[in-house]
Amino acid sequence: MLGNRSRVALASAGVLLIASTAFGAPRHRPAPTIGPHFCDSGLDIVGVTVPPDFCIRKFADVPTPRVLWFAPNGDLLVSSPKRVTPGGAPPGAGAIFLFRESQVGQQPVRYTFAQGITYSTVHGLLIAQDSLYYTVDVAVYRVPYAQGSTTIDPTTPFAVATLGTTSPYARFTHSLAIAADGTLYVSRGQFDNQQCPPQDDRMGAVLRIGASHPMDGDIVAQGFRNPLTLRCMPWGTCYAIELSGDSWDAAGGTEKLVEIRDGSNFGYPCCVKPGVPNPEIPNFTGDCSLVNTPAGTFPLHNTPFGFDWERDFGWPDPYKGAFFVGLHGDYANWMNAGLRWARTDPVTHLPTGPTADFLTGVGKGQPISRVADVRFAPDGRLFFTDDPGGAIYWIAPRSLMRPRH
Repeated sequence: MLGNRSRVALASAGVLLIASTAFGAPRHRPAPTIGPHFCDSGLDIVGVTVPPDFCIRKFADVPTPRVLWFAPNGDLLVSSPKRVTPGGAPPGAGAIFLFRESQVGQQPVRYTFAQGITYSTVHGLLIAQDSLYYTVDVAVYRVPYAQGSTTIDPTTPFAVATLGTTSPYARFTHSLAIAADGTLYVSRGQFDNQQCPPQDDRMGAVLRIGASHPMDGDIVAQGFRNPLTLRCMPWGTCYAIELSGDSWDAAGGTEKLVEIRDGSNFGYPCCVKPGVPNPEIPNFTGDCSLVNTPAGTFPLHNTPFGFDWERDFGWPDPYKGAFFVGLHGDYANWMNAGLRWARTDPVTHLPTGPTADFLTGVGKGQPISRVADVRFAPDGRLFFTDDPGGAIYWIAPRSLMRPRH
C-alpha cells in the first residue's frame, strides 16, 4: 500500500493516480439513475403503509402547512398561518411558500412567496385569471400572478371581499374555490354557536364574491358550523366539507360532504340534520324538515379536512375515479386521523359507501401526525399536508410515469 509521501511523489512525477477503495471514495461519482416512474426515486417511510402497488414519499418540510394549490406550471403553493389553528396545529410562519421541482427525486427548491404580519392568518389559496387569491381573517385579497413568479409584490394586494366581524364566534380558516364559469367562492366558519336563528347569516356560510357582488359576499349556502374546505370539480359541481356540532353525538350528528347549491341550508345551529332539532336549544319551534340532505357523511370527530377525486390521472382500479379525504382526527387525541378513500358512482361522482383506510401510520407517536389538505397534482400524484408534523407528502401508484420534459 502506498503511503502519503509515495503518492505525492508519484503525482509530482506526472503519474496519474486512479482512485480505488485503497485510497477512499472516488472524487466523482456518477449521478444516481432515476427510473421512468415516480416511485423509482426516494425511499418508503418506515412505519407507514399504503396499498402494495403504491409508494409514499416525503416532499418537503414546512412549518404548519395547511392549504395546497398547484400553479399552472406545476409549482406548489402552501399556506402557513402563524395563528394557532382551531384544529390544534402549532403556529406556522405567517407565509405562503412556493416549491419547485427541477426533477422528481431531488429536493424541491423552496421560495418564500410572501411573508409578514399581513399573512399571519393566511389560509385559503387559489390561482385564477392571472391572479393569486388568498384569505386572511378579515378579507380575501387578490394580487397579480405571472407564471413562474417566485415572490409576491407586497404593494399590490387588492381586497375583493371583506370578512371582518365583531362576532366572537368567527374563524379565520377560510377556504376558496372557483367554478368552471369563473364564479369565486369563499367559506366562513364559526365556533360553537347556539344562537338560533343566527344573528349573522354570513357566519357559517359559503359566499359568492367578486366584482359583481357586494364586498361582504352573496350567500349561496348556509347553516354551517365550519365549511372548512371547498372544491369545485370539472363536472360542474362544487362541494364543501362541513364540521358539525361537537356535542351532537347523542342526537345523531355527523361530519358532512355537501354539494353547494343556491339556497341550500344545512341547519346549523338550529338543526342537527333533516327532521332533528338541536336538543341544546330550548323551546325551538322551527322546521328542520327543510334542512338539506348531505351528499355523504363521516363519523363525528373524525374531522375531515381536504378532499379530492382521482380523475383520469392513471391510477389503477379500484382507485380510478375514487374519492379521497384527509382526516384530521379527534381534536384531543388525534384518533382516527389518516387518509381514506371510497369508490364512487360514475355518474354522480359521489362515494357509494363508507370510506376505508388508504394510509396507516398516522396519529400521536406515529411517523405522520395528522392529515390536513389533500389535493391531486396535475401529474397524478396525490399530495397531502401534515400540519402539526410540519411536512408535505405525496403518494403515487408504482406504475405512474413521470412526465417527459
